[in-house]
Amino acid sequence: MAEALAIREALLHAASLSFSHICLRTDSQVLARAINRRSSTMELFGILSDIDSLIFPSSSPFVSCVVIFFPRLANGPADLLAKAQLSSHLAVNSRV
Repeated sequence: MAEALAIREALLHAASLSFSHICLRTDSQVLARAINRRSSTMELFGILSDIDSLIFPSSSPFVSCVVIFFPRLANGPADLLAKAQLSSHLAVNSRV
């Protein structure tokens, strides 16, 4: 879930900065497959739906967007960012 939230936020941020070509790496093979195959699990349905709407429609802000699996051993800094995003998301939701 942390990785999916981080990817959604990264896409929103990239769109706000008018980036046109995006390459996202995730250490979750399940998440990379779900995004690339446009499938979902119940747990991630809403988040993956948001990601899908940012990447695939003809109105997508991106010319190209690639999501690839990147093994965890090579992905330490990104894993820390994803966990920080999840902590931030949970802190905001707990105040509501």
